[in-house]
Amino acid sequence: MKNAHVWLWMLPVVLAYGCDGGPTTPTPTPSVETLAELPNAPTSTVDGRLTCMGKKPPAAAPGAMELTGYVRTLADPDAKQPVPPATVEAFLPDGTSLGSGGVDVTKGGRIAITVPIKAAGFEGYAVVSQTGYLDFRLQSSRAKTTTDLDGWAWLTTPGEIDSRAKALGFDVKAGTGILVGAVHDCDGFGMSNAVVVVGSGNHLVYYVEGFDISPARPYSSSTGRFVAANLDPGTVTVKAFGRVDAGGPLTLLSSAQVTVEAGRMSAIDLQPRTGLK
Repeated sequence: MKNAHVWLWMLPVVLAYGCDGGPTTPTPTPSVETLAELPNAPTSTVDGRLTCMGKKPPAAAPGAMELTGYVRTLADPDAKQPVPPATVEAFLPDGTSLGSGGVDVTKGGRIAITVPIKAAGFEGYAVVSQTGYLDFRLQSSRAKTTTDLDGWAWLTTPGEIDSRAKALGFDVKAGTGILVGAVHDCDGFGMSNAVVVVGSGNHLVYYVEGFDISPARPYSSSTGRFVAANLDPGTVTVKAFGRVDAGGPLTLLSSAQVTVEAGRMSAIDLQPRTGLK
């Protein structure tokens, strides 16, 4: 079964998303990169609905809305044991706190935090934290305008990250951050055959297949998920590329700036055309 997961969704090195059926044909958009500038770019089209390219998210009813989801740990993805009593705190883009809330361990780790919202939607971010685990910062390239309950924020220990990195043949450097994310259509479904570029393009991006990283995969699988490690703290631009039409040019699908923090994980949801000038 194919599922859409929204907002509190990603797990470090292992992410949980679904995908949908074949793409529709949106209005053609100009190529912004050449194939030569993106090695290993796929020749096939992106697999996902791109009907929202160039469109803004739907207007939201002014007032308040909930950011909702569930907390899980990498060691216990099915929550067979009580989940950690983590906290979630919401922030405006400038870092102003909107308050914090806890995890309801009696309901499988459910999170719900209310944030103020205007017609433009909620453009801030949320941080899930618990002693002994890496903080997990979540944000989207597209303003959030509705309350959707479905998704996970995954907590993992530094030891678990080191173990997975070792299996891939690299060390996680002290003082650096980790970025996880996924390329989605505007309905939250994963997009395959997308290429992700982090910063100047010198950062190695791993793509995720199922519940494991696939070192040999040069572009996203059906879930659109990816991870990049050893990023210097600060703001970094993340871009997703794909071919809208068979045989067409490589096109910029989405672009967003993400704050990377040392010793933490940042998660980004990239949706088509959002954040482009």
